[in-house]
Amino acid sequence: MAGARNAWEVFQSGGDPAGVQAEIVKSWRRSQWSGVDPEHLEVGHSEVDDESAFVRTAAPVLSHMADVLVGSSTCLALADLSGNLSWRWVSEPLLGRRLDRFQFEKGARFGEEHVGTNAVGISLESGRSAVVVGKEHYKQPLHGWACAAEPVIHPITGQVCGAVNVTCRAADANQLLRMAVRSLANGVRSAMYSASSAKQRRLLDAFLTYRAETTRPVITLYDHIMIANEAATALNLDQSSLWAAVQEAGPAATVIRVSGTVTAHVYPVTPGRPSDGVVLLPLAGKPSDGRRGEGIRAGRPTSPHPSGLSPIEQAEAEIVGNVLAECEGNKSAAAVRLGISRGTLYQKLRRYRLVSES
Repeated sequence: MAGARNAWEVFQSGGDPAGVQAEIVKSWRRSQWSGVDPEHLEVGHSEVDDESAFVRTAAPVLSHMADVLVGSSTCLALADLSGNLSWRWVSEPLLGRRLDRFQFEKGARFGEEHVGTNAVGISLESGRSAVVVGKEHYKQPLHGWACAAEPVIHPITGQVCGAVNVTCRAADANQLLRMAVRSLANGVRSAMYSASSAKQRRLLDAFLTYRAETTRPVITLYDHIMIANEAATALNLDQSSLWAAVQEAGPAATVIRVSGTVTAHVYPVTPGRPSDGVVLLPLAGKPSDGRRGEGIRAGRPTSPHPSGLSPIEQAEAEIVGNVLAECEGNKSAAAVRLGISRGTLYQKLRRYRLVSES
């Protein structure tokens, strides 16, 4: 790591470092802008919730791995969303005492803005796994250590819950660090999915089903959970406000106003029981009668849907009919709004026995 040390010294003296990963240099710059002291160890401490749902689920996964690491001079740790260490395990007492001297202990603030470049901080900042070895750390007192970390994304909500971390002496670091931390993160995600309720899994299943059938924004919603695809995330809709709108609209609602001129078609995850959660398909524009919570009545099928349609096909038929009504029968405009070709729209009109093609 002589090259890294020279690069670190060059950077600290105001020069342009060479021979160091771009991600590390970017983190050095962020650390410098945050006013992190590169010479002194002090990282500070915060109150942490060591009984959080994340710790309760993740700690047993890491503890299981710990059984094979005894005697290996390895530390496993969990950090919350701010990078504060909320749980720690060490393979041997001596390592624990050494880490205590370097303030790598429960409650220590290892977010990048507090301690500078380190794996926990980079992983939470970038949303990806990170490995920082020796003199790649921003703080000089940490140059004797190596660490790897990966953010843990909840398999149901898609939200980052915290990060898992593996730490060892810099002299013991190898290419297996990244593999180890990824394995731990995957194990924690699997445990989270197993620990989720049947209702939460139904929400995820519904989201995946609808997402596979459309390029439109898709949101699956419950009283404290929101799962959204990229198109829906771009709308910047608030979960609590959306759920309040669903509840206000009532169980018979097929369309609700969600924001400004954006409305959304509503499909209960459990038919007839929106209290179990709903799928929202946002659409620019507003219901034809302008009132929240009332379905668009114009443009309904001229004859009943054909028998044997799957739930997703029934939902699609409803969407096509509603969009066509919003476009006042203009098939070209409806095709554009649906994100499909005019020919595909005609096929769906015939398939679902919707308004005539004339």
